[in-house]
Amino acid sequence: MNFKKIAIAAAAAAAATPAMAADLPVVAEPVNYVQACDAFGAGYFQLPGQDTCIRVHGRIRTNYTSHDLTKDYSAANNAYSAYARGYIYLESMTDTEFASIKTYTELTGTWNDDNTSEVGTGSAYVQLGFDNVSVLIGRTGGVFDPFGGYSEIGTVGPVAGGEDALQISATADLGNGLTASFGILDSNAYGGASKDANFEAGLSYTQGMFSASAFAAAHAYSNDDYGFAVAGQVEADVTDSVKVGFGAAYADSALSYIGGNREFAQFTDALGATGYNLVAGAEFGLSDKVTAALDASYTSIDVSGFDASVTTVNASVVYAPVAGLKFVVDGGLARDSEDGELAKISTRVQYSF
Repeated sequence: MNFKKIAIAAAAAAAATPAMAADLPVVAEPVNYVQACDAFGAGYFQLPGQDTCIRVHGRIRTNYTSHDLTKDYSAANNAYSAYARGYIYLESMTDTEFASIKTYTELTGTWNDDNTSEVGTGSAYVQLGFDNVSVLIGRTGGVFDPFGGYSEIGTVGPVAGGEDALQISATADLGNGLTASFGILDSNAYGGASKDANFEAGLSYTQGMFSASAFAAAHAYSNDDYGFAVAGQVEADVTDSVKVGFGAAYADSALSYIGGNREFAQFTDALGATGYNLVAGAEFGLSDKVTAALDASYTSIDVSGFDASVTTVNASVVYAPVAGLKFVVDGGLARDSEDGELAKISTRVQYSF
């Protein structure tokens, strides 16, 4: 009797199964999962079905800079400046039998205080990595990269010489903390000749808390003539929370390379124009969330017998309550050899993600 009841129940269940199964949703199994690429650092993930790992990150920055505080502007003529800017960074990394391949693209969108907007491109390049040598092709900062201080903004200066430029450059790791770099760059990016090339070289040494670098450049200020620039810098971590640096640069018919003050250093690269720039700076970690910096520079130029010099002092304080978020106050004073003065202060709120 029990066997008969079991058979009847089984038959009823079998008859009901197709109808009940038809009412149940079918869940598709995923073909691929997005996987993290830990080998390339945090934030990279692998594209499904490919060997390429990508990273997408960005930044939002709002910035306000006052008028020249040494001048008495009316409210209607207050010459302040302000902008809001968004950044998107796209990176990819691929390991191949030929080389490791890195790509980098920086896209920006800016809204200015004069109610105008700009869309632009920052760095954009492909980089091939071999055993101890990497080759970069595209647009980014040059090999010539002298010390420019530690201030977060550098409202009045100092600023480092050199520019972002189209280039082909290579960097070799020579071992024991020594690296050498060489690049061929678009001279027009440095205010030089159109459709011509600059040549830059650098040698850097890092050991523990100390680093030193030397740079040289040949600058095509016309299609027939070249000027040159040289620079050197040293940096040291004095303690876990204090860093100091010093840099010097000299140029002949290549003044765009020496850097200096933002407002006064509008130099020409004409034949025989010479100049030098001295920069010293210190950075202080006041706490795990507050950093301060102080920089000073002296720039001197001689253009066709006209001598001029500019001295700048700039400082900044950065408060970073959480990762990626910064509140910045930055300002400074500049004075030239003709007793002209400039004083400005900037504030910035920035979040990187």
